[in-house]
Amino acid sequence: MAYIGQSIKNGTFSVLDTSGNTYNGSNTAFNLGTQVGSPAQLLVSHDGVIQKPGTDYTLSSGGAAITFSTAPASGAAIFIVEISGAIGGPMNRDLNGEELILDVDGDSSIHADTDDQIDFKTGGTDRVVIASDGDVGIGTASPDGSSFSASSSPILDVSGTRPLIILSETDSNTKKAWLGMSSDSFFVGGTNTSTQFYTDNTKRMELDSNGILTISGQPAFLAKGSGTQSNLTDGTTLLFASEKFDKNGDYNASNSTFTAPVAGIYIFTTILRIEDFNNDATYIQISLEGSNDTQQIIYSGNNQSGDPTYLPFTISYIAECDASDTVTLQWKQSGGSTSSDLHSDSSFSGHLLS
Repeated sequence: MAYIGQSIKNGTFSVLDTSGNTYNGSNTAFNLGTQVGSPAQLLVSHDGVIQKPGTDYTLSSGGAAITFSTAPASGAAIFIVEISGAIGGPMNRDLNGEELILDVDGDSSIHADTDDQIDFKTGGTDRVVIASDGDVGIGTASPDGSSFSASSSPILDVSGTRPLIILSETDSNTKKAWLGMSSDSFFVGGTNTSTQFYTDNTKRMELDSNGILTISGQPAFLAKGSGTQSNLTDGTTLLFASEKFDKNGDYNASNSTFTAPVAGIYIFTTILRIEDFNNDATYIQISLEGSNDTQQIIYSGNNQSGDPTYLPFTISYIAECDASDTVTLQWKQSGGSTSSDLHSDSSFSGHLLS
């Protein structure tokens, strides 16, 4: 049938029950019995006269009440229709725990029930839930982070036989990366050429496509002498003042001291060239002096027929260090003259093993 005017709009119309309101010529605010998002979502009739939204009435109490600009007279006939959909804009009403059905066969829905949890369902099965504390569950109705030693909230709990999170680039690279579990294994992978790990917005570790792992902050240093250290006496710290590298800044060249940045097992190596050694010494020790540990090798020159031109030493020490422990090399000598010199080609190095 032909008609005059714009085409009919689709929408949802609900007559609101306002029978509990009393109009007496003084009250202007009245309960709607629901929550409305905008005055334009209401069609209001006052004694048969349609009221203008925003002028003749507004919303109050967060959309749960209507406030008239002029108090309705005693016995006024007020008729209110809520409109949602294409005419009134998006629906904003209190479902009071009822399930919002989204499809024809009724098995896809959103449900906010009495336990303050929002459930998203497809095919009749909960797929995603948002719990009252903000925890999100995918594939589980009860997101649970209790297996972690530290309390965490909110959490994202992805559950399933082989749960998998996939990240996909949509530009020309079209690379993918994923996190997942299978049986007792956790795996990280992707079609990208490297996997990088950042803390404090700085790259700390990288695993490339060949399986080579590089750790930028791994403690490691190498230092050599800046000149000959002459006439070594008992208890002298051996000096290596010329840094070749110090990957984490843990070696102090001014006093030849390494400070462990973290607790762990460290290996230290020294290559020494000792000149003008006097065989009259009962023995000498090259001692690794740590905060919690001391290790040394002992050399006795008494069985030599004369003073050697120089003595070479290559020594490695494995030591357990706590964080902030310090490590130095010291010369220990018993008896004999103090004529021994440390050649500048000597070196001291170390790095974290585990």
